[in-house]
Amino acid sequence: MRISTLIFFLVFIFLFSCTQREEKPDNGSVIPLRERSAVNLSIMQLDERLSGADSLVFIFYNDPHGKDSLRYTRFYRQYATIDSALIQFVKANLLDSTTRFEKIKKCHSEGKIWCFKKGEIFQTIYFSSFSEDCSFLYIIRDGQFYYSGIPGEMTRKLGEIQKKAFEPGSVK
Repeated sequence: MRISTLIFFLVFIFLFSCTQREEKPDNGSVIPLRERSAVNLSIMQLDERLSGADSLVFIFYNDPHGKDSLRYTRFYRQYATIDSALIQFVKANLLDSTTRFEKIKKCHSEGKIWCFKKGEIFQTIYFSSFSEDCSFLYIIRDGQFYYSGIPGEMTRKLGEIQKKAFEPGSVK
């Protein structure tokens, strides 16, 4: 009887230690996995490095709703900026709470925003405003997909930026 009690106790400790695991984001702060999963954090809260972004590159896919999922991201136009007002605008639109998914939604993104600090890319934010069901901002973190809604003002601003975007390699 003592061996079965010991085995039960060891299994209980193992399971309890898995639920108490903590992860350390790159910025050094600790967010308990339990808390991170239970609370709908914003994209800015999920990746606090975004507060230090000093430049962005907006990528707009040429044919985001095409059927060829391997091709649609290869052809794009881009717009790079160090404009602090535009960067702050993007950050302000990353404050809605997110929903965590283990798998990507079946909607194609229309583009993405590469976030840089001192010339180094550190995060990609994907976006779409195609339809009510496919309107989102999302990031990938720890193998999970964190989606939030895309505010209307962000959709309008992306439309303005898209008009300024150009194909890589062309002179603008």
